[in-house]
Amino acid sequence: MDKAFVYDTRKKALIAVPAGRGTRLSDGFLVTSGPISGVLTLTDVTSGSAVSRTLAAKAGKWDVDPYTGLVGYVDPASQNIHVLRSGVPATDIAVLGARTEPSVSLVDSSSSWDGTWWLSKPAASWTLVLRNKATGAAVRTLSGRAAHDAVRTSWNGRTSTGAYAPNGTYGWTLTVAPADKHGASATASGTLKLTGGAAVRRDHVGSDGIGDLLTLNSQGALTFHRGDGTGKFSTKTSASGWPASITVVPFGDLNGDRCNDVLVRVGGGALWAYRPGCGKALTTSTPYTTLGTSGWNQYNVLTSPGDITGDGRADLIARQASTGDIYLYKATSSGKLSARVKIFSKWSGYKKITGVGDLNGDGYGDLLAQDTSNKLWRYAGTATGGFRARVKVADNWSASYNVVVGVGDITGDGRADIVSRDTSGKLWRDNGNGKGSFGTRTGIATGWQGYKALY
Repeated sequence: MDKAFVYDTRKKALIAVPAGRGTRLSDGFLVTSGPISGVLTLTDVTSGSAVSRTLAAKAGKWDVDPYTGLVGYVDPASQNIHVLRSGVPATDIAVLGARTEPSVSLVDSSSSWDGTWWLSKPAASWTLVLRNKATGAAVRTLSGRAAHDAVRTSWNGRTSTGAYAPNGTYGWTLTVAPADKHGASATASGTLKLTGGAAVRRDHVGSDGIGDLLTLNSQGALTFHRGDGTGKFSTKTSASGWPASITVVPFGDLNGDRCNDVLVRVGGGALWAYRPGCGKALTTSTPYTTLGTSGWNQYNVLTSPGDITGDGRADLIARQASTGDIYLYKATSSGKLSARVKIFSKWSGYKKITGVGDLNGDGYGDLLAQDTSNKLWRYAGTATGGFRARVKVADNWSASYNVVVGVGDITGDGRADIVSRDTSGKLWRDNGNGKGSFGTRTGIATGWQGYKALY
């Protein structure tokens, strides 16, 4: 005797059911017709096993609506049409499966991330929300109306304003409302990695939304140490041949190629903006633009806090050695720096001034300053090219640190972190808490005393 089975998509199990001459599947049940007598039999499988009962003793033509659960048949004697309710409760809409890409690289304007989700029954509408995993921010919401058997959509890697979304990992959540208005909406979720989007602060070689650290040794090798997303550094991208006397400032994307650039002050006081491209080493032959041919040696601090002018571009902070005055150089749309503007006077009392990105979650870059008594202060950036009144972050900030670097987010939580090196060559990480301060420091490496400078 023939055997027949149905597959329960929710319980992922086969259920043995009666075989018949004709069979129609519906939501939670099937109907079969007897081979000779024309008896219509309904088999309910919602319990996980087959439970059968007779619908009609004799039927001519017949059919089942797979979504409403209605059964219609023609009485062969009278030719009357009968429509019956199955009596089987309708199940909620479900996403039966999906085909989504694990990543997307925005190599050109036609690149997109594509997804298909198969449904157990028709949907009235659907919504797909894409969120940055690090920050939790929703960058794009896509939606559509009725879908019969599947939802199909694409994301071009842009935000709702049309700008490129930042590189990194994104979570997607699909919500589907049932067309029959029965039961709750179905949801499905997953992740994808985006590259080729907007450059994230301090991410020079990974295009993964994680910050990197740049070092210079006494032999003239500049090395990017790639952040691994867990608070440490992994692979290296290096180039030699640099004068050991240079000063380096990891910067944002000056020329609009969606790759972060690096400012280098060279002998004679010139400042050059190097554009190595995403993921490439910074070599002496890397293309550059001259930002100033002389005069930059007057500064004993050059650092970038990120954007403090509200235009989405990184800006440069400089301290004049002779006066201690602080100047802002605003990045422009032409890939240059605007004329300097003095924003503070007499900051000579700070022994370290470091641009650290957005520490307090307001979207603007901040500065950390350590005074001679080892108090650590935060200056929160604004959208108008300045900073708010200072706020004390810590007393007795370690006097053994000879370098403090705002490396961006290296832990993958969307918050700006800092890395410091002490006089023994040990490397420390302080996790930003998103509120302008830090958690307990963590040692992450030793033997770093061989580097002349960390940036």
